[in-house]
Amino acid sequence: MDDVKRVRLWVLVTDGQRARIVVPDAPEGRFRTLLPLGVCAYPHCPPPLRGHAEHRHHGAFASDVAARLNAAVADDAFEELLIVAPAMVAHEIRELLTGAALERLEGTVDHDFVGLDDVELSDHLTAWWVQPACAMEMAEARAPGGAGG
Repeated sequence: MDDVKRVRLWVLVTDGQRARIVVPDAPEGRFRTLLPLGVCAYPHCPPPLRGHAEHRHHGAFASDVAARLNAAVADDAFEELLIVAPAMVAHEIRELLTGAALERLEGTVDHDFVGLDDVELSDHLTAWWVQPACAMEMAEARAPGGAGG
């Protein structure tokens, strides 16, 4: 079982002005905030995107968020990434990610969930998280000498 890699999922939740990283929390059975990335502090920071029709530039904030994700990849802080953001914001961030970060990108969810607390957010993200106990059972079954081997 030592050769089975433990999946570490980071979920970036942002609206183009505020952002945080949430991760699965097995004991609680939900997601929890790991790292608040802050609020846009630039003098002309636009308001968060509220829909597809509104196309405002969030470049400076997106650049900061992407730089932090790229640094986290370099530090091997996570193995999989999910971006939860309005489409234009997610696009800006993806454009600024390194190749290594893009390789870890599992998907995007086109919603503004930044205002939800961790419990409310968890209800929307359960499809992106396989319960650790199930994942471990599957890994053990595939391991030499396991139930499936």
